[in-house]
Amino acid sequence: MTRIVFSKTGYAKYISHLDLTRCMARIMARADIPIWYTQGFNPHPYMVFSAALPIGVCGERELLDIKLVDPPEYSILLDRMIKNSPDGISFSGIYDSDYDFKYIEKAVYRLIAPSDVSESFEEFVSSAVIPASKKTKSGEIKIDLKEEMQIKKTGEEKDGAVFEIIAPCGNERNISPTLLTGAFAEKTGNSAVFDIVRTAFLDGKSDIFR
Repeated sequence: MTRIVFSKTGYAKYISHLDLTRCMARIMARADIPIWYTQGFNPHPYMVFSAALPIGVCGERELLDIKLVDPPEYSILLDRMIKNSPDGISFSGIYDSDYDFKYIEKAVYRLIAPSDVSESFEEFVSSAVIPASKKTKSGEIKIDLKEEMQIKKTGEEKDGAVFEIIAPCGNERNISPTLLTGAFAEKTGNSAVFDIVRTAFLDGKSDIFR
């Protein structure tokens, strides 16, 4: 399997996962990537993403698996993709990998709380319990984000306070950091805009997944 490392930033963070899939297929076509197509009545390029990003959240090191037919050198493919990518989508790596995405269990996020709410947000995440509602296929459920997430303040920047969040991200369980900011807005009535970036995936041993 060929694994591609890419980022989704800027205005691209507002496109859905479905639109990202279509965008990536167009990039592959423009870059003349010899991607393998599925068989059957409606063939489509074989592409598997590590995990969908919530709308409004950037990704620094997103992963995409593709199958190739008689590929040239990876450096050539990477150069083609870089030259044919739109604003907000960029590529930084390509390599062989048999480490299946099913082994991803968590994701690491960097969250910046704006200066005007940083103190109240820090107090909020220090609560013993952070109740939130999560939509599932079977309906809405109540969860405690304090149990689900690891939340740690890591510093200050000119734009606000910086927090690291580690949350479930896998086939069995997926908790978005937007649930945390949504719970904060619901409790305080402050709908501040948080800068959230997914920076890495972790496996079951909490090692960086690549």
